[in-house]
Amino acid sequence: MTGTSIVRFGSRPNRASMIANLSQSMNATWSIALYEHLDANDSNPSATMAGPETISFSPSAWKLWESEFPHLLDEFSTKFDEFRFKWNQRFSTDEIHRQLLQSEWLIQEDQGWRFSSKLTKQEVKNLYFSTIHLMVGDAEKLLVMMSSRASHLQERLSSYWYKEGATDALSKVLPCLEASLRQQETDLVTSLRASLAEVALKRFFAGFSTSAKPRYYPTSMSCARNVGRLWDLNGAYENPFLAYTDDFCDYAAGLTLLIGRWYQEKWSLFLRGFSRGQLDLFGQNSQSFNTNP
Repeated sequence: MTGTSIVRFGSRPNRASMIANLSQSMNATWSIALYEHLDANDSNPSATMAGPETISFSPSAWKLWESEFPHLLDEFSTKFDEFRFKWNQRFSTDEIHRQLLQSEWLIQEDQGWRFSSKLTKQEVKNLYFSTIHLMVGDAEKLLVMMSSRASHLQERLSSYWYKEGATDALSKVLPCLEASLRQQETDLVTSLRASLAEVALKRFFAGFSTSAKPRYYPTSMSCARNVGRLWDLNGAYENPFLAYTDDFCDYAAGLTLLIGRWYQEKWSLFLRGFSRGQLDLFGQNSQSFNTNP
């Protein structure tokens, strides 16, 4: 927006195209309000000459942002540490052995013990729903909880921001822009939540080779230790389910904390407002769009 950035692109971005794409994501009602505020500013430019140097800045909202977001991210980092510990216990070798025996996934023949699945797509999916599915559901709950808490904090920030930072047409530009993109945020978080189950199932299928012949083991325990062995080709874990759990925890925690950090950085950008020296950003003939990034 300002024509400068700490990010260096390989080529100059087409700012007009970027703004056009952004506008397609904006709520129509808030877009109209944004246009009206910009038009009011153009109609009376002298009104922008008075007032504080920083426009759309709210001290109370900024203070809340500084204190609450680090606490929220720390809390969910701890929750995922507990999540990892819990599911590592549930997928311990003894527990996996018990589950597979109880559900008759392990069978004994003259040659020894083998995994009973014929490795059809449906059978692998059945195994997924009897084991990993509950862990994925727990992760989805944490993701939804994080997004809900971040959204609630967003409403509190907005309340302070609107009262202290949006006092005239010009200072209402940023609040209108932020509000116009809220629905896109909701849609994005919904898609990220759905991705957890999609990624988990795809990763689960990768642990089984449909063309492999049955392998026999001397004991049911040794057989259980090799179910899903493609998740742990190096044998770094006591059983492959623990390897799967570690990978999934990394992904789920990273995705959930990414949502929290995204909200944190979003409000860092909006709440700092802009200076009167940047007023040409909103002019129709602004040169900012022609400068190097």
